[in-house]
Parts: sequence; structure tokens; C-alpha cells
Amino acid sequence: MLTSARRLTLVLGALLLVGVLSFLYVKPAKLASLYNLVPSSESQEKPHSPKYRDATLGSWIPSPARASDADVWNMPMTCSPDFSPASGGSDGRDKEAEARERGRHVASWEWVLQDGKPPRPWDTEAFMERALKSRGGFVFIGDSVMLQMLSGLQFFIGQHEGEWPRTVVEEVFLEDNGIFVTASHITLHPENQLFAKLLAKPSLASVPRSRFSRPIIASYRSDDLITQKELNATLLMAGLEEPVNMNNHRAMGDWRQGLKNDSMEESWEGELDTIIFANTGPHWSPAHMWPAKDRVLLKAYQIMLDKVYDFFVNSPLPTLTFFRSTSPAHQHCNNHSDPITLTSSAAINPAPEEHLYGWHLFPEFNRMARELFGSSKHNNTRYFDIWPLSVTRPDAHIGWHNNDFDCLHWCQPSVTEWWVRNLWHTVVEEGL
Repeated sequence: MLTSARRLTLVLGALLLVGVLSFLYVKPAKLASLYNLVPSSESQEKPHSPKYRDATLGSWIPSPARASDADVWNMPMTCSPDFSPASGGSDGRDKEAEARERGRHVASWEWVLQDGKPPRPWDTEAFMERALKSRGGFVFIGDSVMLQMLSGLQFFIGQHEGEWPRTVVEEVFLEDNGIFVTASHITLHPENQLFAKLLAKPSLASVPRSRFSRPIIASYRSDDLITQKELNATLLMAGLEEPVNMNNHRAMGDWRQGLKNDSMEESWEGELDTIIFANTGPHWSPAHMWPAKDRVLLKAYQIMLDKVYDFFVNSPLPTLTFFRSTSPAHQHCNNHSDPITLTSSAAINPAPEEHLYGWHLFPEFNRMARELFGSSKHNNTRYFDIWPLSVTRPDAHIGWHNNDFDCLHWCQPSVTEWWVRNLWHTVVEEGL
């Protein structure tokens, strides 16, 4: 007959055997989750991991070597020191030397991503190859801020190098009155050293030879993204009870016709999307659309976005459209000489309320654009957020210009240069 001690020993042994058998037959993933080695898919949802390194968030770090970029670009007068009367004006000061020095300082910063590493490096040959793989290449649509970005891209592809004839050729179209460039087309000349190399690439073998003689970049200056007739109708729908002030000139490059023209070119098997980069915002202001006030402007902006979005998602040729966030303007930008953090007051609220030029409306414009272009409803639109990168650079605005502070446009090279770099980073990271 078993004693109490003997029975207790047998029970404990049986429990130990069951435990060992469970250990041997349990699923490895379940076993790891039991010991908190990995999260179990049965116990909790796997954390989301982005499929590429997002260029939206990051930080500015000092990069003294980049100061020389300002010399190479040779655009010192786009970056002016404070020559306002309050600072003593420009009398007796070396304006050009001071502008050059400020330009070097503004250029001497580098954007690094959250992992502490820079975006993917710029590659001119790869950029041109990607452009040639689509009928339209890269298309930029917007106002004068867009043109600043485009001028940076032109430097990257070497348009500023060499004597005439340039081996990167730009065809420019002016308005009838010659006030604005409404469109430009940039094409790789056969004398460019990359032309023959790209022509011989196996990765471009299926691309029609005629494609090599057409533009790799097109730009359209369209301050509002819609025509004057459409603008009048839009403001009427938004509640404006009297005609908009026509005294403010508006550039209206016909980008829709440009994309339709590209769609009529020869297509081919394996053709990639034409990449479009578009924005409008600064011209949707009381100053430009008087007598429209904030309420009407916000409603009209949404109507315009819906119309433009509908065109892009039903584009006449394969496209991927990045709608860029409207970049911030900073009140009192002249008070800053270095980048700031996202938690700084000038980054949290960069513009005053009820600003004549509508700077305070930009965040709301961006919210609308993000909800529309950043939605998952269509896979051929994106929202491209340059706000965090730009709002932390109040020091990088042009500054004193035409007897006032230009706190909307940017020194070159600086912020808009990194929009180009981050766009290319995104294209490469995602294999677009």
C-alpha cells in the first residue's frame, strides 16, 4: 500500500512529465511568446513597420562642408541679411559680401532621418533613367516656391555647367505679356556624356528611341492650379458674393493640356508612372483673392482640391502624383539665424492669425490635402509632407527683399534642395 509520501512523489513526477511533453510539442512561435521572446500573433497584433525609411521626420545637423554649395550654386543674392532701416539699412555695408556669408551659413546644415542617417544620395544618371522610363518623366506644377525647388533640381542634373550649347537644354514658354514663364521643358542633349550611356542600357532597351529626344522634366507655373474661369466659379460656389479682384496677376500654365500631350506619345510595355509633384497655397490668400476672406477661401480651396484630385486619379497617362504640403512662412523670420526644434514656438505657430497673405491658413490647407491625396482610396496619389523639415528653418527664408522681409521664399541652396533630395529618396526607397 502506497504511503502518503510515495503518492505525493508519483503525482509530482506525473506533472513534471506532462510539462516536459508540452515543452517538446508546443509550437516554437507559441513557446517564444510564452517567454516574451517575440510577440505572439495569437496574443497581440504585430507592430507595424514602415516599408521604407520615411524622409518626413528627422533633424537638422551642422554640416560646414555644405557651405561651399552656396559658392558653387552662385546664388548669394537669394539670401539677404537684414538690411532693414531698423538694423541700420545697407549704407556703408558690403551688401554682396554679407549676402554671400549668410548664404554659406544657411547652406551649412544637413537633414538626417530619424535613424540618424541621411536620405539616399542623389544620383543624376539614375534620375534620368527613371525619367526616361515614363512618357512624361518628372512633372512639377505650382507657384514661385515650386520654381525654387525646380532650380535646385536643375543644378543637380548639371544644367548650370558648361558653355553653350548646354548639354541639358531648357525650352521656355512665356505668357503673351512676357511676365511669367508658364512652362519649361528640360531635355538631355545628345552631346551630354550620359546620353549614349543611357541609350545603351539594357534596362532601357524596351523604351522607344524617340523617348530619348523628349523632355525628362516639365514644369508648369500655375499659381492656383485652375483657370481664371474655374477660380471665379469656385469662389462663387464657396459663397463669395462679388467678383474677385482681377488686379492680382496669376500665372496659369496649362498643365492639364501638357499631361494630355504626353499621353498621346508612344507607349510601351513596362512603362512606369510619370511622377508629378504639385502644390498650390500661398496665392489662396485675402491679398490675392480679395474680397474673399478666410471662410470662403477655405471652402474654395477644398472645392479646387477635389477638382484637381479628380483629374489626377483619372489621368490620361499612367501617373503617380505627389501633392506637396504648402511650406510654412514664419513671422519675424529675421529673428532667427539657426534651425529650431519642432517644439519651438516659431515651429508650433509660425504665422500670426488673420495674416493678409494667408500664412495662417497653410496648416488647414495641408490638412485638406493630406486627407484627400494621402487616403488609400487611390494608389496613384500621395501626400508629400515637407512641413516638419521646413518649419524648423525660419532662418532659411530669403530675408530683406524689396524693402520688406520675405519670410515665404527660401534661400538657395537650403530647404528646397532637401525637398528634391527627399523626393528622390522616396522614389528609390519604394522602387517607384
